[in-house]
Amino acid sequence: MSTDLGTPLLSDGLVGRELDLMGVQGRLQDPSIRLTTLTGPGGIGKSRLAAEAARSLAHEFPGGIRTLDLPALTTPPAAGPAPEDPAGDLAGVLADAVSRALPETAPAGRFLLVLDGVEHLTALLAPLVAEHLADNPWLTVLATGQQVLRIYGERVVPVAPLAPPGPLLEPEVADVQENPAVQLFTRRAHEVNPEFTLTAENVEAVVAICNLLEGVPLVLELAARRLRLFPLQELHAWLGRGGDSHLSGPVDVPARQRSVLAMAEWSCRGLTTEQRSLLGRLAVFERGTTLATAEKVSPLPPAETAEAIEALLDRNLLALAEQPRADSRLTMSRTIRTYGLAQVEETGDGPAARAAHARHYRKLLHTLDGRFQGSEQRRWLRAAAVEHENVLAALRHLREEGDLRGRAALVAASLRPWLVSGELREGLRWFDSTAQALHAEQTARGEEAPEDEELLRLSARLHDGAGCLAAALGDHDGASHRHRRAVALYKRLRDPRKGARASARMGLAYFHCGDRAVGQSLLSAARATLEAQGDTAGSAEAATGLAEALTAGGTPDSKEAREEVRGLLDRAVRIHRQSGEIRDLARTLLVSARAALQDEDEETAQTALRESLRLFDSIDERTELPAALETFALIIQSTAGQPQRATRLFAAAESLRRRTGAKVPDGHWNRVQEAVTGLRRQLGWTVFATAWVEGLRLRPGAMAAEALAAVGPGRAEDRGEAAVLTPRQLQVALLVAEGLTNRQIAGQLSIAEWTVVNHVRHVMRKLGCNSRVQVAWAVGRRH
Repeated sequence: MSTDLGTPLLSDGLVGRELDLMGVQGRLQDPSIRLTTLTGPGGIGKSRLAAEAARSLAHEFPGGIRTLDLPALTTPPAAGPAPEDPAGDLAGVLADAVSRALPETAPAGRFLLVLDGVEHLTALLAPLVAEHLADNPWLTVLATGQQVLRIYGERVVPVAPLAPPGPLLEPEVADVQENPAVQLFTRRAHEVNPEFTLTAENVEAVVAICNLLEGVPLVLELAARRLRLFPLQELHAWLGRGGDSHLSGPVDVPARQRSVLAMAEWSCRGLTTEQRSLLGRLAVFERGTTLATAEKVSPLPPAETAEAIEALLDRNLLALAEQPRADSRLTMSRTIRTYGLAQVEETGDGPAARAAHARHYRKLLHTLDGRFQGSEQRRWLRAAAVEHENVLAALRHLREEGDLRGRAALVAASLRPWLVSGELREGLRWFDSTAQALHAEQTARGEEAPEDEELLRLSARLHDGAGCLAAALGDHDGASHRHRRAVALYKRLRDPRKGARASARMGLAYFHCGDRAVGQSLLSAARATLEAQGDTAGSAEAATGLAEALTAGGTPDSKEAREEVRGLLDRAVRIHRQSGEIRDLARTLLVSARAALQDEDEETAQTALRESLRLFDSIDERTELPAALETFALIIQSTAGQPQRATRLFAAAESLRRRTGAKVPDGHWNRVQEAVTGLRRQLGWTVFATAWVEGLRLRPGAMAAEALAAVGPGRAEDRGEAAVLTPRQLQVALLVAEGLTNRQIAGQLSIAEWTVVNHVRHVMRKLGCNSRVQVAWAVGRRH
């Protein structure tokens, strides 16, 4: 048996490829599978995986194993005359190399031919391989490449990057030490510096590097080698500035693997001018784009665009990534994108590519602005969230080009998606800076120049939107100032409806600043104006704000005030349900739940909160979600006997607040802190800390699900101890058993009579009673 496994490797040993290796081995062990091709982007580790699979199965191929490094055989020399017929000459080289690699006579057993690096040669190589497979039944071929051979019977094995750890809040060594990308980087770093190990001090930087480099093995290994020159933190910063495109490696490996630039150039070798042009246009996009968008910004005709996209996909320069609850996206690796951006600048197409990108997103957000409240708002809000990085890139281009109106329009249209996705700090910076630029332009025009209504309206939208973002960040004084500017501008525009909306938001900001009387007055006046204008959605928003203001200081003193709050919220809920305003409905339900809690009506509060959480989750809302999670945790901590889940929810809410910067009123925050202190005391430090860390590690998409998994109200058969009456309900039930009226119970417990009515209703439902007499009997029996 003759075995030649001379495939060059950057470093010995496979990391994180156990399942991939088993898959390749299984195909090679099956005699009916004659051709297996490992395919994937450059630097992914295909050659190493093939060599290891062949080495481990040498006993399966008694006829021998031969490896052909095709790029080394077919790459033309740097100097010397070019052949008269390059294609014919190359075909002859390939035919000769393959023939010499095969046994001269039929071997006694199976023979494995490893063809490493078939990309760029598939058109010439495929017929040759097919012919040899047909003529030699003892032959098995294992190929690697960025393209497949497209031969009948070929089994394709996609090889993906090593899975990076992903974004983690305060990662610990135990969280990531088994991650394959982290393992590979750590192992190679240890080879460079034997003292290097993964520690609590460096784990965050290692995770960041592995995420930045997308788990591509070759790039991770080359980056680890740079630890000879840079400390770890400086290495991360250098890579983030684009240093990874300059990474180089050993000289005793194939030329295409000696640097990241060489890998990119090899991957893009042979692209047509049209394909390179499209690759450059798509490289401008951050984190990819949809097929439809690619077709719109392409410099090629539609038919040529489709062909070019297919060719780039076939060569693994592009990938079509499926997105949960969103359109699939064309993506490219960081390495190819960097190379594509450099190419587009060299060809002089950079300005046109960035202009086309900015035009597309300005038009897209203008179109979506009217759909964020419609029947398909879930779809469009998710689409806008996915495009956040592209919108920021478009804004930077518009700012550099001095297109102030285009920039202002794009910023204004981004308010809703930025509020939903929690992009509060960055959003506020764009709103404020753009509003200031508009004000400077208006000032430069001079007082005698006629007012530009478009500029005034954009300025008003920017100030109003900035106020909303500032309020979400807890800066209510800044919010009131910004909303006041918006009110003044809408007054100049003679737009009472928009002015009233801004006035309502200003009123809520005043209230949170401590000026409660002025705040309530503004909210009431704005609500009346909006109703008179026929703006039901605006009046519902004002009503929710007014109800929030009336209940912020505690339970309203009078029955009339409590009924006013319920009336305001009930009407707002009805309006939002009719209009389909998901975020506004969810927020109103959250305020309703807080009002119910003040009435000690936990079941009504939990029902409202569950619906609120489902709605927030349906649009991936991040700004208001922490408050909903905290309010839900307050309920289940005290009534459902689920302290560990409550702890996880409090921690999840805190982690989300850190990411978004969203703040809550002091009163709510104080209740949360008291509850957390009580949970720490109840659970003990070890159990509490474990649950808290679990909550911190929850991804935003799983937070609402964690809350909704709590036992619901009114399900006694499923709740165990959670089905018993709450302490307050038991007090009410015992007083009912003594024959007291609702008014007498309210006086004895110092609570509102309406609260007693709610408690009695819940007690009857829990105990399965239809009358107060049955309650008295049931309580007596239980007692």
